[in-house]
Amino acid sequence: MNQELELVESMDKLSELIRKFQTQLLTGDLKEYTIRQLYYIELINKNEGISVSELSKALDVKKSTVSVAINQLIGLGIVTKIQSNVDKRFYFLQLTPKGKNIMKMHKQVHKNTIKKILKILNPEEVDNFIKIIKKIS
Repeated sequence: MNQELELVESMDKLSELIRKFQTQLLTGDLKEYTIRQLYYIELINKNEGISVSELSKALDVKKSTVSVAINQLIGLGIVTKIQSNVDKRFYFLQLTPKGKNIMKMHKQVHKNTIKKILKILNPEEVDNFIKIIKKIS
């Protein structure tokens, strides 16, 4: 088998693994949320106090698109907007206790997946995998 074909097949296998990971994310208590919603929750968790504008810049998405998604999360009781004391036009995004609990479950799925990978790969293979992904991206 030639190298190009092997690379294509390997990429297909990697894509399938990612799909399986996403399916795991959408099971159990997280099944009522979309991958997009979980991604927004994760970004807000990592960047507590981020604004809708900053979030749209980070995602390279229109502010109106982010606003719609954030309003959905607010409606679900996952995110809250906190008005700035300095500039009343400015709002910070923050996870509610429900949002923090979702993030906790989300992180557990990540941890479980990483544990499975670490059982298969040795430390050198993990380092190589990380280097390859960084180089490709």
